[in-house]
Amino acid sequence: MNPRFIWKKLVPTPDPKHGKPCTRSSLGISYIGVNDACPTARLILHGGETVARTPLDSSQATWSCDLTDDDNQSWRLIPSSDPSPPPRVAHAQAYHAPSSSLYVFGGRAGITMQEQAMNDLWKLDCSGPAGSEKWSQVKTDGDTPEARSFHKMICVGDSLYVFGGCGETSGRLADMHRLDLLTHTWHSFGSSQHLRGRGGANLLSLGSGHYLGVVAGFAGEETNDGHLFDVKEGKWRDESLTAFLEGLRPRSVCLSESFPSVGVALIFGGEVDPSAKGHEGAGSFDNSIVLLEESTGKYIDTFPNHGETWPENRGWSDGTGIDNGDGSGRLFFFGGLSGDDANPLRLDDLWALEVSKA
Repeated sequence: MNPRFIWKKLVPTPDPKHGKPCTRSSLGISYIGVNDACPTARLILHGGETVARTPLDSSQATWSCDLTDDDNQSWRLIPSSDPSPPPRVAHAQAYHAPSSSLYVFGGRAGITMQEQAMNDLWKLDCSGPAGSEKWSQVKTDGDTPEARSFHKMICVGDSLYVFGGCGETSGRLADMHRLDLLTHTWHSFGSSQHLRGRGGANLLSLGSGHYLGVVAGFAGEETNDGHLFDVKEGKWRDESLTAFLEGLRPRSVCLSESFPSVGVALIFGGEVDPSAKGHEGAGSFDNSIVLLEESTGKYIDTFPNHGETWPENRGWSDGTGIDNGDGSGRLFFFGGLSGDDANPLRLDDLWALEVSKA
């Protein structure tokens, strides 16, 4: 089941006027496929921090990497408009392909955990030609999730699912919420009976979209447990996933993606030992690839750096991917945090991992 991996560092052409995105961590990135109005796929990068807990302003908030072909990419600043999302770090974002819309939920704008947590929802309309992207705020009904940061969000069908994070009033969370994108109504499914509240978890589509898998995260320490949420039934499964994750090194603030046609889900990097300074510092980071079975979430193996072209250790990044449907796919990610407490290092590199069946 072990697939082939080929890393490639991408060096897009800078925006002629604005250059390229600055170094950042606690960001979001999403793959935007081609549509009738735009024949070029895009990576939309939003938010983050280049100084710990200080959100980037509008001059750096949102970028597109236009993917002309495998050998040609270019950066393009998406300028701030009125309205636009307020600056934030540690938000979550997900792409709804049928409407060509990128959604951003929550995050925080303050220096401390208690300051300016958010539960607002924004949409970036990507249905037009490159350069016509436009923000709007989405008004919702129902049981709106508590304001939070360091949570995860994923799109399945016509729904957004939000898991966990650091709540404004409740501390670390292990709850699941669904937003119906057709009615803009929130639904709450309660907290996992097997997981402690956490930030920086992995939220993966498994079983070809039948399940959502929560794997690892920070719950006072790095974890290696997990739980499955049944999308069709709208409830947490009775049994824990933890027994199927034996051998996984505890970690948090990783990046992850599922590739159903390859039969695997991937987790890359993350923090494996927390910083003594908390979010102000940099803990011990990893740069291995963790393989899980896409059908079940079961741990398969961990592949360390083999010495060839390979990204450096990092956490607090974000990734996005595309499954080609033919036994191959690509994972993209940007930036993140490396270094250590004495010298934390925020990054501005862009990588692609080609994944295919062996």
